[in-house]
Order: sequence, then structure tokens, then C-alpha cells
Amino acid sequence: MSMRQAAFVLNRTCKFLPFFLFENHNILAASLNPQINFPSRNLILNKICQFRDSLIPFSRVFESTYIAPIHQICQIPESKLVFQSDITTLRRLCKSGDTQAAVFMLREMGKNKKCKPGVSHYNVVISRLCKEDRVSEAVDMYCEMIVQGVGPDVWTFNCLIRGLCNLGLRKDARQLFDEMLERNVPPNVVTFNVLIHSLCKDGIISEAVDTVGVMRSYRCVPDVVTYNILINGYCRVKRIDEALCLFMEMSGKRIRPDIVTYTTLINGLCQVGRLEEALRRFDEIQDRGLVPDVVAYSTLIDFLFKNGKFDEAVALFRAMEAIRVVPNIDLYNILIDGMCKAGKVEVGEELFRKLPALGLDPGFYTYNILINGYCKSRMIVDALRLLKEMYTKSVNPTIVTYNTLINGLCHVGRLKDALLILDDIQNRDLVPNIVTYSTLVNSLFKSEMFDEALGLLRTMEGVGVSSNIVLWNIVIDGVCKAGKIDVGRELFRDLASKGLQANTRTYNILMNGLIKNGKLKDANHLLQDMMIAGCMPDAFTFNILIQGFLRWNETEMAIQFVRRMLDAGFSADAHTSTNLVKLLTTKKLDDASKEVLKKFFRLTLENKIK
Repeated sequence: MSMRQAAFVLNRTCKFLPFFLFENHNILAASLNPQINFPSRNLILNKICQFRDSLIPFSRVFESTYIAPIHQICQIPESKLVFQSDITTLRRLCKSGDTQAAVFMLREMGKNKKCKPGVSHYNVVISRLCKEDRVSEAVDMYCEMIVQGVGPDVWTFNCLIRGLCNLGLRKDARQLFDEMLERNVPPNVVTFNVLIHSLCKDGIISEAVDTVGVMRSYRCVPDVVTYNILINGYCRVKRIDEALCLFMEMSGKRIRPDIVTYTTLINGLCQVGRLEEALRRFDEIQDRGLVPDVVAYSTLIDFLFKNGKFDEAVALFRAMEAIRVVPNIDLYNILIDGMCKAGKVEVGEELFRKLPALGLDPGFYTYNILINGYCKSRMIVDALRLLKEMYTKSVNPTIVTYNTLINGLCHVGRLKDALLILDDIQNRDLVPNIVTYSTLVNSLFKSEMFDEALGLLRTMEGVGVSSNIVLWNIVIDGVCKAGKIDVGRELFRDLASKGLQANTRTYNILMNGLIKNGKLKDANHLLQDMMIAGCMPDAFTFNILIQGFLRWNETEMAIQFVRRMLDAGFSADAHTSTNLVKLLTTKKLDDASKEVLKKFFRLTLENKIK
């Protein structure tokens, strides 16, 4: 066969492969002449992967008919075919995202007696499947390798155990660990670290510590990763002292803490309010010869802002810049949010405008922070400007973006504009959620637009948005303030049928409505029902009752509730205190009532001094 004929055959049989894959004449000649060594499979496959975006999915390359004709015409040995045992090829396929093609290739290899895959081949594919959360397929592949007579190794089991744990299937992971032992595959430190991490993530710290004991029985020595996992586990459940004990234990066992250890401890200390100790640990980092990373700085800066230490947070950021630690978008989000909450929204926007020059692209989360800052500062025009900018820069607003704007517009009395935002949400294929409707219903009631509020509530129920007790508290409060107390009581009784349970605030709202309408006995009965239902009265409950009974000149009952409030350890608000001062100066009280009020004023004074 001439070269020209061979090229014609290749062109017809290799429809899915562009001819530039064979642009090197030596490759084509080698393909056609059995005496010439066939070119490297990697050379051809690398080109396939290089140009795969312009081709059909890689799996179809294997399904195409080009292999058989070439094999028949060119007499290439079967062992030279593209799907022979080549781990590099499998890795390239997995890395390129064509995992299905890798699975197909591996199975084809299994059918070929001359190039049976080994455990390393299976591990490449199983590992990738687990990383893609396709764990059930990875388990199927594991079963196939057993059927093929390929014994799994520790890497195989580690991949599968990690995959199962990541999906929260801890019991299945434990069963696989037991199977690992039955197959006489010794676990290593990675195996135990994966299991310990899963237990800590679920808050089962005691079992995680026990697993460290089991680990030692298999002569696996806990490493810095093991300790980091346990320290993080203790910090997550705010058992910071036990985390610090483990930290000290590391020194005794000559395990050097790394930056992850310190960052975890710093975060844990901040979570329990031990900020000064967290700062000391931060200073320790450099003393130990470590370099604080952006995560360590971000953790501390975030908590400094949250604790109102604005100047210290900025100073720490400047110190970070001085040692040239590169900030990331997460840190800038913290900085912008901190500036906004400190009332420096313009400074927040200055930081925001620097992001592109730093190679950082602000996404919807960053925009949401700044929009929220402007809304809280009642600078709605600037917030709406940012929304428009999101549209022009193809940054898709989320429902949080719109909810923030709706809340901001409602707070400045622009209810009509807030309702227009609701229309915009629906036009952009987003679904308003319970927060959207709750904010608008609340504003409609406050604006005395009762029919519109109830109409919006019906719309919400019509589109299938699940309600919660917060929304129904708003509705009951709205109808009670409109003087429709009977409607409020009816809505209260219907809560159970909606699968909702009244909370203390619900009872307080209805109680306040009853008292304002002069239904004092009903309010007292509601208090009894409240306690029977397991909702204990709070300070608001007692203030409502005391003020209400005083308003209706029920002095004796008001004094009783003052006594009960003191016994429960609650304080009166300013309005209640003023009413009680008037009571003491204008009414003739018996000695017992006077003693109650004297005790009340003494405790109130002591609380103010504290």
C-alpha cells in the first residue's frame, strides 16, 4: 500500500481525529511500516488531550472504529494499541476532567490479556472518582478490581474511606476499614487521620481520641496532621483548654506545630472571647521560626473588627503588608465588612476599587457586603448604584443582594421601590424566599397597608414558599396593632395546623394585643398557657404585663407581677420604671407593696452601678 493510499484510509477511518495529529511524517511512516517502531502513545494521546476541546468527548475516541482498521491495515501489534497499561494516560484523562474516558479505558484494559491493569491503574481512577464525589462508582470500580484478581493496597482503601467520610457515610467508611484489616492491608497514619477527622467533624471527640489509641496499636505514630485535626475538633466544640493541652503535648512528643496548628488555636481562642491570648499565640508564630500566612492574619483581623478594635485590626493589616504577605479576596471581604460596620463605608469602597489592580475579582459576596454597608448607613442611592454595576459587570446578584436592598429601602420609607425590587427578582429567574416576604409584609403592616400585607402573604403561600414562626409573629403583631385582636387569636390557634410552634415572642405579641384591648383576664390565662407549653416568660413578658395592668388601674396585679419579675431575676425597662415611680408617688400603697417597690428600686440601682 502506498503512503497516499494509507493516508486516504486513515482519513476515512479516523473521522474523529484531525489529520494534524499526524502532521509529523515520521509518525505517519512509523504507523504504516511495521519495521519502524510505533511512536510513543503519549505523543499521540498528548496531542489528543491538547486538542480535546475541539473534538468529541474522549470516551468516543475509544468507541470509534479507527483502531481496528489501523490494526488490520498496518499490522501493529495489539500490545501497542492506545489502551495498553499506561498510568500517565489515565492520569492525563482524569486531570483533563474526562474521568468517564479513563473508566472506559481501564475496563478495556481489563479485557486485554496482554495488558492487564494493576493496582496503580485502579488507584488513579478510584482517587479521581472520589474527588468528584462519585463514591458509589469508585466502590463499583473497587469491586471490579477484586473480581479481576487485583489486590487493593493502602492507597485504594484511603481514597475510598476518605470519599465515604466526605459524604458523611462514616459507618460505611468504618466497615471498609474493617475489610481493609481482613485483607491484611495495614492502615497507615493517613487512614487514621481520615477517620479521626470524620469523627471530629461530627463532634464525636471522645471516639476520635480513642481512635488515636487504636492508631498506636498498629504502630502508626500520630503526626502534626493528627494533632491539628484533634485541636480543631476541640476548638469547634469550644473546649479550648483541652485543645491547649494537646498543643502542649505536641512539644513533649517532639512534634513541631505548623502554621495550621497556630491558626486553628487562634481561631478557637477568638471564638471563646480570649482575644488577648490569641494575640500572644500569634506573636509566638514568628518566635517559632514560622511565617504567619494570610489565613492567620485574616482570622485575627476578623475578630478584632468584631470586638470593636478597629485601630488594632487596621494596624495588623498594615503589619501584614509590611512583611509582604499577599492578601486574598477573603481578607479583603473581612476588611470591607469591618470598615462598613465601623461606619466607614467610603473607605470600604476605596478598598473595593483596589481589587482589580491586585488581580482580585470581586464577586457577588463582596458586592453584597458593600451594598449592606450602604443600606445600613441609609445611603440607598449608592447601594442601588452598586446593583446596577453588578449588572454591567455580569456579576449575578443573589437573593441575599435583593433582600438587603429591600430591607434598606423599607427602612428609609421607600416601600414602593422595595416592591419593584420584588418584581425584578422574579424577572431575573430568582425565587423570593421567606426573608423577602417577611421584610415586605412587616413594612406593609407598619405602613398600615393591611390588605396589601395579607395579599402578599397569600401570594407567598400560593407560590409554595414555606413560612416560619418569625413571619407569623409579624402577621399576628400587625393584625393586633390594627385592632383586629380576634383575627390575631385565630391566627395564633392555627399555628399548629401549619406545623409551627409559638415561641415566647409569639405569646408576648398576643398578650400585648389582649392587654391593649382591655382583655386582662385573657392575657393572664395566656400567661398560664404559655408556661404549660414550655415557653418561659422573659423580661418583655413582665414589662408588658406590669405596664398593661397599671394602664387599667389594676395596681395590685401589677405589684404581683413586679414581685414575680424580681424573683425571676429580670429587670424593668425605662417605661415600666417611670410608671412605678409615679405609682409610688401618687397612690396609697400597703406596706407589702411598698416593700416590693423598694426592693425593685434597690436592685435597679445596683444593676446600673454594675
